[in-house]
Amino acid sequence: MIDLGVSGKSVISIPENYLTRHGLIAGSTGSGKSRTMQVIAEQLADNGTNVFVSDVKGDASGFCIEGKDNKRNALAGYRPHGIETNYWSISDRFIQLRFSLQAAGSVLLSRMLSLNPTQESHLSLVFAYARKNGLPLDSLENLLDVLDEMLERKERGMSRSSVNVIERKILAMQESGIGSLFGKPGLQLNDFSGMNVLNLSDSRKNMLVSIAPAFLLQLLFEKLPEVGDVEKPKYAIFFDEAHYLFKDSNKSLRDLMVTILKQIRSKGVSVFFVTQDVTDLPDEILGQLSTKIIFSQKVFTQKGNKKLNALATSFPKSDIDVMERLKRLSPGVAIVSTLDGNGNQTEPGEVTMFAPATAMEVIDDPTLLEASDPKLIEKYSRKKPVKKPKSEKEIRTAIIREKPELKQSHETSKTTENKTNKPKKRGPAFYEGIFRFLLKLLDFMLKVIGKLFSAIILKPIKIFLKYLARKPVRIIYFILLLIVIYVIYLNWDLIGRFPDSLDFSQASHTVAYSTACIFLWCR
Repeated sequence: MIDLGVSGKSVISIPENYLTRHGLIAGSTGSGKSRTMQVIAEQLADNGTNVFVSDVKGDASGFCIEGKDNKRNALAGYRPHGIETNYWSISDRFIQLRFSLQAAGSVLLSRMLSLNPTQESHLSLVFAYARKNGLPLDSLENLLDVLDEMLERKERGMSRSSVNVIERKILAMQESGIGSLFGKPGLQLNDFSGMNVLNLSDSRKNMLVSIAPAFLLQLLFEKLPEVGDVEKPKYAIFFDEAHYLFKDSNKSLRDLMVTILKQIRSKGVSVFFVTQDVTDLPDEILGQLSTKIIFSQKVFTQKGNKKLNALATSFPKSDIDVMERLKRLSPGVAIVSTLDGNGNQTEPGEVTMFAPATAMEVIDDPTLLEASDPKLIEKYSRKKPVKKPKSEKEIRTAIIREKPELKQSHETSKTTENKTNKPKKRGPAFYEGIFRFLLKLLDFMLKVIGKLFSAIILKPIKIFLKYLARKPVRIIYFILLLIVIYVIYLNWDLIGRFPDSLDFSQASHTVAYSTACIFLWCR
């Protein structure tokens, strides 16, 4: 039996064999829900159940420290004591919790990435593609690689715009540090024993990290065998801030969680959802929770009143007005309804909850780290210790000590290695110098030829063109001159024979007269 508290002078307890019907602990901040979670978890651990508690705020991690005597516990069946506890975290703060993406599944990852139904369908195609083709899908880096491959191969059903959105959200998750929740080595169930606490107080910038226990729930659902009804749970999961899992969730996630809750009870697993506002959990989830421990509920809207009324009517009939009592409960007092020895729902009643047997204060990190198993810290740490390399003398000594007959062969191989690794001497670079000189000489000659060509040809042509451009008529004269030269070139033979057929004196007078006329016309 798990002792919860007292009602009048009677101790209210929960039969352990009915805890696999799951439970709910709800209440506003400061009402006592975290302490009740602590009370149930520590008793389960004392009775041999493997317990996993998610601690979002970091104020329920004192399991390893003995608590103080409390007057409220006069009728409790336990006394203050500490419990051996392993503390986990997503960062390297404590033991690093990590899951394989393939084992986590696309539905829960979609919720953590806040994908819409279209993007979620793309992600499910990626998981199916990786499984079909035997591709590794352990970390977010693997997921990005598979997405790129599917786009490159133009796989049917893949939209580039949706893939781009998914990749941006994955990169944002990696940037926030939450991406380290996925990868190798993934959590092995044989390392999940005794009391375990997932401290998420350093990852609260993105509250969706609080759904991390859902990946453990999925792992247990996939790996554990069927055991039927059990006298006490083999595993118990306490899901803190559970409303973040279901807030704005789609039907596929709700269906998955309902399926898990229905079937995992036959695997000996108990699940407790811990939340501030019970109205944030879907009705189909509330219908799977047999034990209800409800603290004060603060309701300020008509919609909230309707949901609270629905919760109140889910309890069996009793003499108290459950809805009105839920609004006025004192801290540490809850309305409790559980299962009796015959498995029937008990009437709701006000119960003053016991105080935990372990510490209720916030414990410093060094104490929590010291309480954790160092083997698990080393096993799941991403920062593996770097071993100092042995010296050559130590290696040689070790070889001789283990196998003396290898001494000669070792020395021979060492000598051969030294000869092989000995740098070769290079001769003087004579030809290299000659080749370099010839290249420089060729470069000098090309520069000289370029300057001569520019001075003799390019510059005169440039000056002449500027001369013509000053007066457009000069361009006409130049064109006429070119025409005359071309005509003379074509008729050069005729011109050469022409002087022989004329009197020289008469021809000279004719030329002089023509030259004078042309000169006067040009002026």
